[in-house]
Amino acid sequence: MTEFQLGLSDYEEVLNVVRAAGEARDPGEFSRAVVRELAKLVPSEWIVLNEIDLESGQQRMVAEPESFVVPPEIEPFLVEFADQHPLIMYHAATGDGSAKKISDFLTREEFHARALYQKYYKVVGVEYQMAFTLTGTHPHVVALVFSSPHTDFTERDRAVLNLIRPHLVQAWFNAKEQGHLRSLLSSVSDATALGGAGLVILSDPPHELTPGALMTLYRFYGRPSKNGPVSSRVERWIAVQESRLDSSDRLELAKPLGAEIDGRRMVLRYLPGRPPDPPALLLREERRRFRSHDALGLTARETEIVALVIKGETNVAIGQALHVSPNTVKKHLDNIYVKLGVRGRGRLTAFVLDILER
Repeated sequence: MTEFQLGLSDYEEVLNVVRAAGEARDPGEFSRAVVRELAKLVPSEWIVLNEIDLESGQQRMVAEPESFVVPPEIEPFLVEFADQHPLIMYHAATGDGSAKKISDFLTREEFHARALYQKYYKVVGVEYQMAFTLTGTHPHVVALVFSSPHTDFTERDRAVLNLIRPHLVQAWFNAKEQGHLRSLLSSVSDATALGGAGLVILSDPPHELTPGALMTLYRFYGRPSKNGPVSSRVERWIAVQESRLDSSDRLELAKPLGAEIDGRRMVLRYLPGRPPDPPALLLREERRRFRSHDALGLTARETEIVALVIKGETNVAIGQALHVSPNTVKKHLDNIYVKLGVRGRGRLTAFVLDILER
């Protein structure tokens, strides 16, 4: 399939969605902001962020327009006939969360012949659909779904959704983490409620919300600089995070700041503030659980390659370590990029470190 070339206006609209998603402080805020902004990006009759547990049958749906409602009597049919849904089954089989259309897999006649269509989609008036996922853990699926009664989706639509997907995945996990932390902070003052995470509020002076968080920060990342409450290294990293949030002309994935002492590895994440609330730093000790195979549907060999890429190894070095040729490594990397919706070793590293090792 030929890659679609996007125009300047497409990139501007994508950046608007990324900014709106990045400002979300919990999953509810994220869901409403994203479906609202995506409605401006991709022409669609209905856009739905759908969380489905295929085992329990539980669903949570946020739609744009808000007037779109699935009749309660047919709601269970989406889960009941999930094995007839080509997009759900493709994702479950491959772990590939990129944008796909029903028409990529079925003709209209084939789609109409399925009980899924007769019992569910015919009733709600859906003839065409495109979707991409935000999580890769079957049977729990979080997907953004675009539906139309009259016109199928274009390759331009697919291209902008694949461009934006890794940024929305990151924003989704960030919103979940921020929402979780704020929920804990609002209900308890005991530091143990943060489940082992250290939180430093970047007020003046800085305030540690968990005992020992400042000492841990200083031990792993250095003493405060002459100009502020954190080390020069952390100051430079925070400046990069803030410039990424304020950027209006480029898309970048955030990358946490790691540090290792005596075999212990700490990961530092930046939680942007919203006036009048100051920003914060979240410290968490990494447990060395590399879970890309489980979480994103990568093969065991692809997982090995991702781990070596993150260590900075070249294709030649990876090939020598795994006893395969550099060309084989390149083919595996191309497949990994497609599955994760990223391009290049840098973006792959940022994506894995910021999403999977949390």
